[in-house]
Amino acid sequence: MSEALDFYQQQARESLSDIPWLAELQKKALGDFEHYAFPGKKQEDWKYTAMDTFLKERFSRPVSNERPESDVPCDLPYPQSLTLVNGRVSDSQKEMAGLPDGVLVMSLARVFQEKPEWIQSYLGSVLRHEHGFHALNSAILTAGVVIYIPKGVRVADPIVLHHWQDQASQAVYLRHVIIAEEGSEATVIEHYQGADGCAYFTNTVSEIWVAAEARLVHYKIQRESKAAFHIGHLAVRQKHAGQFESHSFSLGGRLVRSDISIALEEEGARSLMNGLYMPEDGQHIDHHTTVRHLVPGCRSEQDYKGILTGRSRAVFNGKVIVARDAQHTEAHQQNKNLLLSDKAEVDTKPQLEIFADDVICSHGATVGQLDEDALFYLASRGIERPQATGFLIHAFAADNLRLIPDRVLSEWMAAQIGQQLR
Repeated sequence: MSEALDFYQQQARESLSDIPWLAELQKKALGDFEHYAFPGKKQEDWKYTAMDTFLKERFSRPVSNERPESDVPCDLPYPQSLTLVNGRVSDSQKEMAGLPDGVLVMSLARVFQEKPEWIQSYLGSVLRHEHGFHALNSAILTAGVVIYIPKGVRVADPIVLHHWQDQASQAVYLRHVIIAEEGSEATVIEHYQGADGCAYFTNTVSEIWVAAEARLVHYKIQRESKAAFHIGHLAVRQKHAGQFESHSFSLGGRLVRSDISIALEEEGARSLMNGLYMPEDGQHIDHHTTVRHLVPGCRSEQDYKGILTGRSRAVFNGKVIVARDAQHTEAHQQNKNLLLSDKAEVDTKPQLEIFADDVICSHGATVGQLDEDALFYLASRGIERPQATGFLIHAFAADNLRLIPDRVLSEWMAAQIGQQLR
């Protein structure tokens, strides 16, 4: 591991900014990286996700600082998106058009040039370094997008960030900053794709502020190359009566770790975490969620489902922490998994840590296979087994798809499930 640490430490040193406060932030993060190093299986939160295959590789940062000249088509059902090719905003898309007055969607590099003092108060104030990948992301702070929704503004159409990678042995470090001011409302979609068979590394962090009475709906659609490594984290802070929804849809990647940490900091905050993951043969997808109920009168709900085929593996670790003063908390979490192969494996561990006494909390997990009685019944009605299997799989995912407020996107995701199972 020491050679890998030296390799990535050198990348971080070469990434130091000319902006004094940012360079200090990066140096502190580099110190944290040296302290934490890369996580190993002896750590409880990583015991089911070994990073050995990653540590054998060496992923370098992009050689050129030039923006790509053209975009990569995005197949999401929306007319426009901001495209990041190998981590950089394309030259033809310096900003998104048609947004309400005051709404900002701008590359992090450009914000550093034009608004460095403004972004200083936000950057790094939500993410807590809990392992080396977090710290490495902060030490190499060069790419990403800033989204700012002013007070009381409603953005009708989704803001789509389309990520595309096609450079083998390349590492992309992304830091997205999403700020929803008081009473605002917006939808943000992070969409990750890569060229077939291309081995690369994505390390992405999104820091999200949901101010009082704001509503932010966030989608993460992960369709990376099946040879890629993806380490992602959403770090969220919610204020009074703020509403945050996370909808996660994970299909791609060789090894994927996708985490969410949410802090409910003022009364009346509400959060929903909805996830579907579908690893195929040779894929490993790991989801970790942490929700901290810090004050009374907040609600959180987690509903994750996995559909596993071939020799695949999935991990779900969900944790809800209810602080001593967080009375009248309501928190629910469940994880259900459907194994379509006797070689598929899942490890699931929903957890509750409750230090208050007047709460409503629940958690549960299931792992099972298709109902043979249901398949027999459908066969007796003349439905062949492949079609019957498809019906039952879509029925299994239906509740999660119904949680998606955008019907167009829900139908698109249902179609992706069908394609994945072919």
